[in-house]
Formats: sequence, C-alpha cells, structure tokens
Amino acid sequence: MSEIKQDPTDEADQEADRRDAEPAAETETEAGPDAEAEAGSEADADADADSEAEADADDADADESDEPPALEPLLRPGNPLQLVRGTSTLATGALVAFLLMALRPQYRVGVPLGIVAILVATFGLLDLCGTFDDPDDRVAKRLALADLAGPLGLFGGSVLGLFGAVSLAVAGYIGPIGAGLAVPVCFLGAVIGVYRVGDKLGAWEKDPAGKSIPLLRRHGFWLVTLVTLLYLPALGSHSLSDPWETHYGEVAREILARNDWVSLWWAQDGWFWSKPILDFWMQAIAMASFGVRYQPGAMLSAVAEGREPWPEWAVRLPIFLLTLVATYLLYKAVARVFGRRAGFLGGLVLTTMPQWFLVSHQTVTDMPFVATMSAAMALFLLGIHEDEGREVRVYEVSAFGAKYRLSAYHLVLGAIIACALPQILYLVSRNLEIIPNPFSLRLHADAFRSGSPMNCGLPGNQPCGDAFPVLKGLQPALQALLWIQALGLLLYMCWGERRAQRLYFLAAWFFAALSTMAKGPAGFGLPVLCALAYIVVSRRYRDLLRLEIVAGLLILLAVALPWFVAMYARHGQPFTDRLLFHDMFKRAFTHVHDTNEGDDVGFRFYVWQLGYAMFPWTGLVPAALVAWLRRREEGDRKSDASIFLAMWFLFAFALFTLMLTKFHHYIMPALPPAAMLTGILLDEMVRRSGAQKVTDAFAEQYERVLWGASGIAGGLLVFFVGRDLMGAREGMLGPVRLLHLFTYNYKRAFPATLDFRPALLFFTCAAALFTLALVWARARRHVVTGLCAVSVLFAAWGIDVYFVKTSPHWGQRETVLAYYRAKQEIPGPVIAFQMNWKGENFYTGNTLPAFVSSGKKFQDYVLEQKKKGVKTFYFMTEHGRMGSLANELGGPRIFDKLTTPELNNKFGLVRATFE
Repeated sequence: MSEIKQDPTDEADQEADRRDAEPAAETETEAGPDAEAEAGSEADADADADSEAEADADDADADESDEPPALEPLLRPGNPLQLVRGTSTLATGALVAFLLMALRPQYRVGVPLGIVAILVATFGLLDLCGTFDDPDDRVAKRLALADLAGPLGLFGGSVLGLFGAVSLAVAGYIGPIGAGLAVPVCFLGAVIGVYRVGDKLGAWEKDPAGKSIPLLRRHGFWLVTLVTLLYLPALGSHSLSDPWETHYGEVAREILARNDWVSLWWAQDGWFWSKPILDFWMQAIAMASFGVRYQPGAMLSAVAEGREPWPEWAVRLPIFLLTLVATYLLYKAVARVFGRRAGFLGGLVLTTMPQWFLVSHQTVTDMPFVATMSAAMALFLLGIHEDEGREVRVYEVSAFGAKYRLSAYHLVLGAIIACALPQILYLVSRNLEIIPNPFSLRLHADAFRSGSPMNCGLPGNQPCGDAFPVLKGLQPALQALLWIQALGLLLYMCWGERRAQRLYFLAAWFFAALSTMAKGPAGFGLPVLCALAYIVVSRRYRDLLRLEIVAGLLILLAVALPWFVAMYARHGQPFTDRLLFHDMFKRAFTHVHDTNEGDDVGFRFYVWQLGYAMFPWTGLVPAALVAWLRRREEGDRKSDASIFLAMWFLFAFALFTLMLTKFHHYIMPALPPAAMLTGILLDEMVRRSGAQKVTDAFAEQYERVLWGASGIAGGLLVFFVGRDLMGAREGMLGPVRLLHLFTYNYKRAFPATLDFRPALLFFTCAAALFTLALVWARARRHVVTGLCAVSVLFAAWGIDVYFVKTSPHWGQRETVLAYYRAKQEIPGPVIAFQMNWKGENFYTGNTLPAFVSSGKKFQDYVLEQKKKGVKTFYFMTEHGRMGSLANELGGPRIFDKLTTPELNNKFGLVRATFE
C-alpha cells in the first residue's frame, strides 16, 4: 500500500500528456514468473530515453526525405539453417519424448522427463531454423554463461525447491502450514532469480541516470508478490469443491489411470465430451509430475502409512500460474498507456475481487478460459500501442563453446512449439507401440479402451472393452502430418520476424488458442471480436494488416485444433453433438442444467451477480465504466485503450446476458476489464488529490463534484451489497452468495455451524466508509490507500478463512479420509449410496461401487458381498438419506454414523455391521 502513498512515479504521472508521446520511457519490464517471456519484447518496449530519441530522429529523417519509403518485405528473411547442431538436438529431444509416449508401461518419471525432452526438442527446432544466429549489429549485450551462474542458480534452486515442496505436500510429508510457507518462498525466489537474470542482461529499464531500477521499486514485482502471498499459502490445503472441481479432477485422474491423453472418461458416466482438453491436460501433467497417486484406490492411501496427502496442491498449481500470468500481462498493458501505478492498482483490484480469487482456487475450466483470454487481450493492447517498426533486443550468451543470441522471439515461438510438438508426437505414437519385455515394436491402427482400469465391472462402472475410431481412414499419424505442415508453415512465415509489435500479436494468438483449448470457440472469438470492434471504432484500419491474421490462424491450427480433430476421428458425430451443440449452442439458446429457478434471469441477473463478484469494489466500478467517456474527448492513446477495455466489458456482459443458460460464474470474463478501468480511475484520483495548480477551474470543479457524487453513490451501493452478503433471503444465508460465484446447486444449504456475519459486517462498513470518504478531495490519496488495504484484507480472509472453512462442506475429502482411518481399525469396503458428485470417485481412485439410485440392484450387491463373508460395510451418502439407507440394508446389527454435519453438512460416512 505504501506505493500509493509514496509513488516514485508521481511526478511523471502528473505529466501524463508528455508521457503519451514517450510510451517506452514510462513502463519498465517487470520481474515476474512471465517476465522471462517478455525479456526481449518488453525490454525494447521499455527502452531508455536514448533509444527513444534515436527512434524519433529516424522518424524525423524519414519525414524530411523526398524519397518514398522502401516497401517492407512480405516475409522477413531468416538466418541460415543450422542443420547439424539443430537437427541433432531436435532429434534427441523428440526421440526421447516419443519413446516415452509409445512405451506400453507407465513410469513415475515419464511425464517430467517428457517435459524436459520437449523443451530440448523445442530448443533444437529453434536452433535448426538459425534463430540463435542474428547478426552482430543487433546484439545489445554479450555475456558468458558463467556471468549468469548466480542468478540462474537462484532461479534453478528455487524451482527445485518449489518442486520439492509441492511434491512433499502431495505425499503428505509436510502439512498445510509447512507447504503454505515453503511454496510461496520458493516461488518468489524463482521470481527474483528471473529479475536478476534480466538485470545481468541489461533487459530492464534504467532510471534517468542510467542505473538499474531496484527490484523493490518495481510495481510489477509488488503485484506478483501480492498475488503470490494472497493466493499460494492455502492453495492446496482444502478439499476439491463439488461439483465441477471434483468432476474435472476425476476426468484428469482417469487420463493417467487409463494412459490415454485423447479420449476422456469419467466414472459411471462413460465418455466425457462436455469440455475441451486444456484444464484436464494441465491437471494430469501436474499430478504425474508431483507424484500424485492417481492409480485406483491409491489417491489417499498414504493415510495407512501415517501421512495425510494433499493432491490438491498439484491439481490447482497450474491454475494459479495462469491467473498470475494474466494479472501481470494486464498490469503491463495498462502500465504502458496509463502508468505503472494505474496498472498496479488495476491488478490489485482484480486480485481482490471475490469471484476472481475464489475461481483461481478452483481447478475448473473457467479460469484457464478467462485467464488465457485476458492474456490475449492484454498482449493485443500492448501490441497496438507499440511502434510498428521497433525490433526486440538480442542478447548473446556464450555457452559450451557456442554463442546463442536470444530474444523475445524465442520465448514466443518457443511456447508455440512446446505446445504443438507434444501433440504431434503423441498422435504418431498412437500408431506405434513399444513393448519392452520382451522388446518388440508394433505398428497398428489406432485402438483405445473404454472403461476405468481395475474398476471394470464394479457397480456404477461400465465394463472395459476395446474401442476403435469412427473415421478409420483419418489415423493419428496422418493427422500429425497435417499439424506438422501447419507448424512448419508458421515457422517459415515467422522465420525472420523480430518486430516487437508482431511478436505481441503472435503471443496474443497463442493465448487465444489456449483459451480455445480451455472452453471452445469463444476463446478466440471474443478477443477477435473486441480487436475488430476496437479497430473500427478507432478507425485504425491499417492495423488489420499487422495483426498477423494468417500466422494466427496457423497457431490455432497447430496448437488448438489437434485434440478436437483427434476426438472427432475417434468418436465421430456424437462427440461434436455433445460438445458443440449441446454444451455450447444449446446453452446459449435454451436452458441446460439451469439451477436458477425463481430468479429473474433477464438483464438484471448479471448486474446482480457482479455486485457480489466485485465486492468491495462494487461502488467504484460503475463510475469507472463511464469515466472512459471523459477520456474519449482527449483523442489520445489513453482514450483508445479505455475504449478497448470498455468494449471488452460490454461485449462480455452482452454475450452472457443474452445466453439463456446462466450460471453465476459465466460473467467472469467481464471482471478483468472492469478491474483495469477501476484501477485507472483510482490512479486519476491519487494523481489529482491534494493541492494542485488550477489550469481549468470549471473542469476541476466538475471533476470534484463527479467524484464526490461517485463516492456517495458508491458507498451506499457497497453497503447494500454487503447487507445482502450478511443477511438472509428465502431461507438462504447471505454468506453463501460468495460460494454461488463458482458452484452449481444454488439451493444447497449453508452450514449452520459457520457464522461469517461479524467479519462481513466489518468489511462492509470499512469498504462503505472508505468509498464515501472519496468525497474528501484533498485526502483521496490516503482514502484510496485505505480502500486498497481493506480489499487486500478481505481477499486474505476470503481465501484463508471463508474458503478453507466452507470447503469441507462442499467437498468429500474429509469424508473419504474418515473412511481410510476407520478401515484401519475395522476393515470393510466402501459403497457410494445415491451419490453422483465424483468427489467420491476422485478421492478413492474410483475404486468403490457407486449406486446413483437404490433398489434391488443395491440390495442384491450387498447380499452377494455378505455371502462372500463381508460383515462390515462403509457407506458414503447424504445425511438426509441415511434413514432410507438403513431401511434398504434391512436393519444391520450396528449402524454407526462416523461423521457429523459439523464436519460436512451434506455428506456423511456410515459403518454398518451385520451378524
């Protein structure tokens, strides 16, 4: 918060108009987990005043010249190929990755080793294209690898520490407190390591004296630190939540259990076709890398060894990383135009909005969709305000007798290759199997299995069997050839591309492709719609030629499309009918799984939900959403950026309001632009607070009245929203509204044992008072600081108190743990009675008979087990169904309720003993 009070950029911020003419001098390239990915392009975007002056001089010379400017080549020529060195590296990495994919058995180190192999192959492909051999005149600085030993050692050691801490937490060797301390410390150590590498290279912005700006004076570092300290400590220390987190977690677990990374399966429901693949791949990769026991019956089996495992750390960590990348890139985009403080405040507002911080702790498809889409939007905004001719810096690093010239090109194209290459290799491996003992190679047509291995035949599980593709002519290896061509053509088109603006746009297309992999066509559709609308409104039609549309379509083909085509080849029209028509088209135009009975789902629905989703910023967001209209009159790039953010919000709000199927979390794509506009408004309040030179008395008076009115109206609005969060309506306790921001069943009872009203009363009063205090013009700087402090405290309470205490009631971890502990004393099988929430499947590795409905099948199964000598059974069911369970069992000798509603108010564990 001290950055708001004593901002080192205040003086520059007060000269905003001058900064508009000098964009690169305003924004530094910050350290952060994605800063390495911006080292080249961001460093150039944040070049010092000398490079700015040179660029201006070049422009002036061009204007004075009578000769027409030379035409830019359609494709910039690349460097000569490095056939020997590049091919050998590429072949080594690709061969190792391919062998791991083609081997029939699975190995504990298979996925981590495969990741390393893909990175090696990616490096080799970039080397093969000669991209590390840029000419001498483009090199900004030369270093030996030994010069980077310290920073790289810090980074590498911190990454290994992070990997070890998460692995130990997953295995149960360290508990929530140990993991909550070790994981954030190691992660921040890695961030500092990235900064020091960039500092050694000279990639970061310098101050006017030519000295490096200290890390502690960088707004981006403090934003990364804030997100890390708020989000990481309790990330994996509570149960997966019903229904979606447990559903998707079980689907991801089955990827590993079935060793099939194309066709998805989930317990008693069979093939899973409802969502695209990104979230499931991220979870599966993390589970395999960090040592989660994903095998049937093994997820929490460490309890028998005296440990309490926390697999939640593994499955949620990728979501945190995507959230942080999106927040940081949004900060950079706003900082480029409005200043670093505005970007920091926008990031803080977004980070402390409850829907954002709650969904960031959910391993569901929504945050991968929104985070990657937000990153694409931010990169577009960075690119559109970049000098179209400026090239990224190149840094030479000498290592092992060779010289490698690195730039942002390698980070952007490397990320694309690293996502496309494993898909290509995996498709090829579907037509070749390696059997190690005895060794043999088997070429075959694509074949896969249905069912859950080792659970086949259990009640609720379908029998396992062989399955064959619907489109037998479209074999995976043939599909791989198509994607190889798309990737090769993309690399050819971008071979010599070093312009920062074009790399920004390529990166934006990459994140749009990831967003498409997360939740379908909206992932690229919404960013494209916003970009085109912005170009039309701002009349920047020439920018259409610079958006890398052809290359972007190739990125979509090589990164996003392979899984969709592979699934269609295997499963045919039923797959597309379910995913595209039922779960996308029908959700837009009909009510599918709608749980809003009795609620008005018209225009006001998402206005209502945004009030809770944005608390405690609810009072300022409306003002921020109209304040951009005043900037529009200025006619500068601030106005353009504001228009883009406003259109982003309006398009997202309109799209999901018009959809007939409405869940509360659908509106989350509208949060990032609203948060950024609110941060910009807060920055204006801070900059113009206190005594200032009056240049336009009328304008100043108008602004005072406008902001004063906004403070009064905003304070009242925050108070009424907080009152809803504390009160009750139609038998529903107000605090449950925060859970409704990401859950499914809105009629589910809130635990009577939890009372959050005192805390919510405090935050409501504090937020309302600080928002009202914005009326006091001379104290606005301090009021904004206080409001930010309240929001940070609210986020910390929401994540570490509210969420942690409610999650046992919305999950099944504690119930399954109770079973594993109880069966150590009295052994017996566990059965799910009238349940279909998938948490019971995830935490048991799907090794349990599941009866969604009771009746003769259930009774016959229990009778059969009794005949086999089983006398003690454990049953997981809802508390309200325990009476009918006892009746179905026919009066067991002992019927013990092992868990109470205080532990989980919906699900319970029962032990039944027969004679």
